[in-house]
Amino acid sequence: MNTGRNPALLGLTAGVGLGVLFALLGFTGVFSIPVGLGLGVISVFVGAFFYLFFVRGTAVARIGYASLLFTLTLGLIIPILIVTQQQAQATQQSQIYNLSLQRGAALFGQYCSSCHGYQGQGIAGPKLNGNPDVSKLTNDDITRIISGGVPNPDNLATFQMPAWSDAFGGPLTEQDIAYLLALIRSSDPQYLKTNNLPSTNGFSYVLASLTNPTQIAEYHQQEKNPGSQRPPDSQFVDQTGQKDVSIAAVNNPPSGVGTWGWEVKGGQYGDVVISVGTKVTWSNESTGPHNVYSGPSGKPDGKFQSPIFVAGGSFDFTFTAPGEYPYYCNLHPYMIGWITVK
Repeated sequence: MNTGRNPALLGLTAGVGLGVLFALLGFTGVFSIPVGLGLGVISVFVGAFFYLFFVRGTAVARIGYASLLFTLTLGLIIPILIVTQQQAQATQQSQIYNLSLQRGAALFGQYCSSCHGYQGQGIAGPKLNGNPDVSKLTNDDITRIISGGVPNPDNLATFQMPAWSDAFGGPLTEQDIAYLLALIRSSDPQYLKTNNLPSTNGFSYVLASLTNPTQIAEYHQQEKNPGSQRPPDSQFVDQTGQKDVSIAAVNNPPSGVGTWGWEVKGGQYGDVVISVGTKVTWSNESTGPHNVYSGPSGKPDGKFQSPIFVAGGSFDFTFTAPGEYPYYCNLHPYMIGWITVK
C-alpha cells in the first residue's frame, strides 16, 4: 500500500519508528533507559491509535478513539515525568554531594594535610583515609574532635590537635567542618553504601584543590609512599659492633615528627646499621600502644610482624641475612624506621 496516500498507515509507521528510535536512545545513554522505553511505548500507542482513528469510518468512532488516545497518552506521560523528576533530583543531590567533597578536600589540603598527609594517609596525625578505627566513630564524634581538638594526655594545657571551630577560636565555620566530615566519611565504602551515597573518595580531589607549587610537589612526594626510600646515612646510628640493639617507641621524639616516634640510643631516628646475627628489640617507652611491621609504611612485606604491645612491652627479631629492612608501626604509619644489615 502506498503510505504516502494513506495517513493511517503513515501514522502507524511513524509511531513504530519513533518508538524504536527512543528505545535505542535510552539504551545508548542519550536518555535514561526508563525514559527511552517510556517515550517509545507512547510513540507506538500514538501511532496505533492514529491508525485506528483514520480507518474507522464514523465520526463517533473517531471521537471515541481520539478520547481514548488522549487518556492513554496522559497515563503514560505522567509516570515518565515522575521518573524523570526523580532522576533529576538524584543527579542534583549527587552534584551537591560532590561539591561538598571538593570543598572538604580544599579545606583538608589547606589545614589538615601537614599532620594527616595529603592523601589522608597519616603523618604526625592518624590516618583518616579508610581507617577502620575512624569508621567506628559517629558523625558527632568526628565533628566534636575536629571542632574542639584533642588534648595532650601528658599535659592537658596543650593540644595534640588544636580546636578548629571558630566557636573555640579556630578558623573553620560549622559548615566547613561539615565538609571535612563528608570528606572523611567518603573513604568508608560501607558508610557510603548504608547512606546511599556515590562511591567517590573525596581525597581524590585534594590534588586538584592545591595551587601552591610547593604543596603540589609535597603531594607527589607523599604519593611515592613515605618510608619507601632509604634515609640519608647521616640519620643512621652505627651499631655493627653490637649483638643486641634496642629501639624504643617514645613520646615527643627528638626528630619532632609526630606524637610518637622510634628512637635508637644515640640518635634522633629509628634508623640503625647492624651486623648479621644481631638481635633488635623494639620496646615501648611511650604512653600509646604500638606494633612493628616490616616493609615501607603501609606496605608490609611479611619478614617480621609483632602483636600490639603497650608501655613496658617489647618485641625482638634476629636478623640473619644482610639487606635493607624498613619498618613501621601499623597503628601509627608515620612512625617509620630503617635497619641496614651488613
